[in-house]
Parts: sequence; C-alpha cells; structure tokens
Amino acid sequence: MFLVLLSVICFLVFTEQNFSSCACPALCKCYAEDIVHCNNVGLGQLPAGLPASASSLNLAGNLFRILSFNYFENVPSLHALWLDHNNLTFLYPGTFVCLNDLRDLNLSANTRLTYLHAHTFEGLSNLISLDLSYCNIFEIHPLVFSHMPSLEILDLTSNKMRYIPQAFATLPNISRLSLEKNNIEAVGRNSFASQASLRALNLRKNRIWVIQKEAFINLNKLIVLNLGHNNISDLPNQLFEGLIRLKTMHLEANRLRAIHCAFSSLPCLRKLYLNNNHVAHIARNAFASLKQLEFLHLSRNFLTSIPHPLFGRLPKLRYVFLSHNPWKCDCNMDWLTRWNASYRGVVEGLHCASLTAVGQTAPNLLSRELLSCSAAPEETGDEACEETPWGTAHQPRATSLVFVVMFILCV
Repeated sequence: MFLVLLSVICFLVFTEQNFSSCACPALCKCYAEDIVHCNNVGLGQLPAGLPASASSLNLAGNLFRILSFNYFENVPSLHALWLDHNNLTFLYPGTFVCLNDLRDLNLSANTRLTYLHAHTFEGLSNLISLDLSYCNIFEIHPLVFSHMPSLEILDLTSNKMRYIPQAFATLPNISRLSLEKNNIEAVGRNSFASQASLRALNLRKNRIWVIQKEAFINLNKLIVLNLGHNNISDLPNQLFEGLIRLKTMHLEANRLRAIHCAFSSLPCLRKLYLNNNHVAHIARNAFASLKQLEFLHLSRNFLTSIPHPLFGRLPKLRYVFLSHNPWKCDCNMDWLTRWNASYRGVVEGLHCASLTAVGQTAPNLLSRELLSCSAAPEETGDEACEETPWGTAHQPRATSLVFVVMFILCV
C-alpha cells in the first residue's frame, strides 16, 4: 500500500513539472496548465514538437530574426507569447493570424525592429496587452492596430517616434498607454481624440514643447498624466480641460517659468509635481480649484516668495516640498508662518536664502520668528482665474451640487 501511494505522489509531482514529456521539445521545459518555456536556449526558429495545446509560450532571449506568415499555426491555442530580447528585424503581415485567443504579446527589446506593417497584427482580435518597448520603431502604419479592437495596454516606451501615430485612432478601448522616451515634440488637438477609455498616459522624457488647446478634452477617465522631463515652457489657461477625473499630474523637469490658471479644471487632482522647473512666479489663484490636492512638489525652482493665501485654499493639502528655491523671507511671507501654525501636514525646504551668510546654514522661516510684521499683506491685484464648474459657487444650492458631483467623480 505504501509503495502504491508513493508511486501516485511521484506521478503527480512529475505531471506538475512536465505535463507532457513526450510532447515537450528537448530544449524546452513544459509545466502544468500547458505552459512551455523555451527561453534563453539559442533558438533561431520554433522547435519541433511543441504541444498544440500550449497556452503560454516563452521564447524570450533567443535568436529569432524574421517571423513569416502564420508562423505559429502549430500552437493556435496560445493565450500568452513572449518574444522579447530576440533579434527580430521584420514581422511578416499575418505573422500571428491564427492566434485568435492570444491575450498577451511581448515583443520588447528587439532593437532591430523599426517598422510595423499594416497587417502585422492581423488575427489578434482578442489581444489585451502589447509590449513594444525598447525597440527602435520610428514609423507605425495608420492601420496597424485596427486588427486589435480589444487592446487595453500598449507600451511603446523607448522607441524613435517623432510624432504621435495616427494609428491610435483605431484603439477606442485602450486604458494604459506609454510613449515614454521617444522623440515626440508636439501633442495635437486630435492626438488622443479617440482614446476616451484612457486611464494612464505616459509621455515622459520626450521633446514636447507644444501642446495644442483641447488636446486632452476627450480624456475624461484619465487618472494619471505624466508630462515630466520635456521642454514645456508655458501652460495656457484651460490647457487641461476635460481631465475631470485626473488624480496625478507630472510636470517635473520642464522649462516652466510661471504658473497661472492651467489647473482650474482639475477638480480631482491629488498629486502635482512641478519640481525641477524654472518657476519664478505663481498666481495667487493658481491652485484655488484644487480642493482635493494632497501633495505639492515645488522644489528646485526660482521662487522667492509665495503669494497670500496660496496654500490656505487647499483644505486637503498634507505634503508640500519647497527646497532649493531662493526664498526671500520678508513680510510678504509672514502669512505662511501663521498659516503653518494651524497646518497639520508636512512642509519641507522653506529656507531663507536672503538671511543666510556665507558658509552658514539657511534658517527655516517656519521654525523661528524671523519677521516682525504688523499685519498680513493684502491680496494683490493678481489675475483671477476664470470660473469653472468646480470653482467656488456663490449660491448654497449650487455649492451643494458641485460637492455632490465632485464626490461622484473623485472617489
């Protein structure tokens, strides 16, 4: 009895590790649930004897160069396919034509892949995730994604694209899109006109210096927008109109010189990164509409003062970073000391450059009484940001309605 039980256990263990040893190619490892790993074994073509029932095939880190028409006809049941870190130079039209059940396709780190034909992805009607990052793609045919109506995640990080492809017009269900580390210089009015389902858009580390008005008008589901590390020098008023659910905005490491009213249509914004810019001026109403803002990063700019009452209108603010600015601690900043006395969050980096002797540590305005000012400065005649549906409503009924709408949008 004991020997029988031991034999059964050994059989189950063997089955778990090799679901079909007779159908598994010599250089590959086959596991339960029809998973096949043939990665990093020097393959230049598909190995003979792949099980037709395979649902997951890992061919990463091999020597594949060209994939011909219907290349995967012997494994038509695949749900996931890894072809990253190969030497792919060209994908024939119809390469994946038989893979109607494929959900995930990884083609990243094929540095010789530069162009995508109109019918490269024909047959992938159920594909959800496509990784094309770290290739050298510089051109994408306008119809290349038209065969993938179900696509939700597209990664084009670190390629050579100089403009936002027209091909995105055929991706109505895309929810996560990364174009980080390309050579894009402009965002046009229609660049994302068809991407109403987008929730995360990454345009970090490009060369963007122009963003046309209403470029994001249709992205009312977007949660995260990353425009960091570009060449943006100006933020026109209402530039971000339409982003009514946006919670995180990255604008760090650009060339911004002033902040005016660009953020007045972002009722749900919680995190705002403006660090490492050239900002020397912030309008006193610049953040007045950001009632949900919790995190504000303004370090490494050229700010000398903060207008009254910039932070006083932000009831949920909990983290403020202000280091590496040439702060001039005079009576125009006295309001900030009084505001901080009742503030329950964190303020870091407010060191007075104007009161620092050579070789001494800069004093912190919030940690000691440096000023003797008789009264708070009056609010200056700075520009008033244009009223939006999310701004202050004067009628009680309107105010209640705004709060209800904001609660629905921002949860």
